[in-house]
Amino acid sequence: MTIERSPFDQGRRAQIVFSTKPTDFTKSLRTSILWQLFRFAVINLKMIRIIRKSHH
Repeated sequence: MTIERSPFDQGRRAQIVFSTKPTDFTKSLRTSILWQLFRFAVINLKMIRIIRKSHH
């Protein structure tokens, strides 16, 4: 008796196998408060710019 696997299961397995491990630099950026504040400000400025363009 064999168990049939769905295409979803195969794709999920391939996704797990080929996922990359974050580097030390990436992990440090994810935990850096200063970097997060900088990214927050950049995203907010982009949103403000888009909103201003739409209100004309």
